[in-house]
Amino acid sequence: MKPTIKDVAKLAGVSVGTVSKVINKEGNVKPELQKKVWDSVSELNYHPNAVARSLKSSNTHTLAVLLADITNPFQMTLAKGIEEVMYEHDYQLLISSTKENPEIERRNLKMLYEKRVEGIIVCTTGKVNDEIRTLISQKIPVVLVDRPVLSLPVDIVADHNMLGMELLVGHLHQLGHRRIGVVHGDLNTVHGSIRYEGIIKAFEQYGLTLSSGLRFDGNFTFDGGIRAIHHFFAQAERPTAVLSANNNMTAGILTACRSKGIRVPQDVSIVTFGELEYNWNLIKPSMTYVSQSPLMIGHKAAELVLQRLNNIYQEEVSHIFFTPELIIGESSSVVESL
Repeated sequence: MKPTIKDVAKLAGVSVGTVSKVINKEGNVKPELQKKVWDSVSELNYHPNAVARSLKSSNTHTLAVLLADITNPFQMTLAKGIEEVMYEHDYQLLISSTKENPEIERRNLKMLYEKRVEGIIVCTTGKVNDEIRTLISQKIPVVLVDRPVLSLPVDIVADHNMLGMELLVGHLHQLGHRRIGVVHGDLNTVHGSIRYEGIIKAFEQYGLTLSSGLRFDGNFTFDGGIRAIHHFFAQAERPTAVLSANNNMTAGILTACRSKGIRVPQDVSIVTFGELEYNWNLIKPSMTYVSQSPLMIGHKAAELVLQRLNNIYQEEVSHIFFTPELIIGESSSVVESL
């Protein structure tokens, strides 16, 4: 059974009112009594703000956004979408990054809760589910973006990652490619595992085989894309096409192809999940890719949080997935030889 405010007061040997003053930093409470209160809160494992919220309604008009990588163009645009909606409603934003580290995500979630944010939008690592459940139990609206964890009872807004990968595999199959090199991301991450699952599903659908020599973990990084090309083109049977699970790796793939004199698409076709950054889009050939919707994801996530805060949205949870579109560029062509 969870401890109550009365339990804190009883253990500290003070009144409930004194606990309220200490937690909310109100009134003049002697230092020794303050110490007793905080020691009791700690001993009972009762979160200070959980006490504060039960005693005093405090609308901070602040929303938290926890990104995985604040330098990633996709997530920067996602944050912009959230910002556009929230500023229209006079909400402040606290934005932080986990650097794809579960421990940092865990620490930041605790920090944001202590700041009494009214809602949290999270691009999660998928490894702090207990902490997210704690937020939900405290009636704080939580929306997961980009990385869906379906086991959590929260709103989710994301691209349909599996469908996007299936579209890319289908496109290459239609062009006659059978030896397709796959550069995937970290399979221990939510988006890494989902995209890879989409690839495997599509390979099975089209009767394709993914050999170990044509599968490479690029860890969603530029350097990972470079290493993938060196790996693939050291094989006895080189791929006729390369499928990349994100744009960072694709930039590395293109760089490696250029340095090794590998022509795209004459020597190898390249397709990618997500559009490349602006400066890469100026380089020929233009890329074949599946689109992502970071701005719309940001808008919708912010709207869901506002609806939850205003008790407008009545459904238990909402899972919204944007349908990707296959954009055919010059980087993929009919296979010349098998």
